Amino acid sequence: MEKHHGSCHCGAVAFEVVSDFSSPYRCNCSFCIRRGATMQRVPASNFLLLRGEDAVGLYGGRDFAKHYFCKTCGIPCFTRIYRGQESEVAVNVGCVDDVDWQALVPDLFDGAHLL
Repeated sequence: MEKHHGSCHCGAVAFEVVSDFSSPYRCNCSFCIRRGATMQRVPASNFLLLRGEDAVGLYGGRDFAKHYFCKTCGIPCFTRIYRGQESEVAVNVGCVDDVDWQALVPDLFDGAHLL
């Protein structure tokens, strides 16, 4: 696994993520379908927000997931996933500098039918 850098479109939000991007997914909930992002889950310890804590807005989401976006350019950068305790972060692969999201074959995550 390698360390990658990522950011929103305008650069106000920047992060590091450690991942091999071997298990990307697309979610079919109404929010994710409309934004069209391919995501990659990583342990929370593999994600570091470098810049932009004050620049991220919270879209909301369900009890188990909080979707964050850049308040300046609107790009959804990452999602914090909660299962009892914060356990994972899903990064928008399109925000990662050196990953070819078009070459990935994402699985489907059935978020539309979660309680």
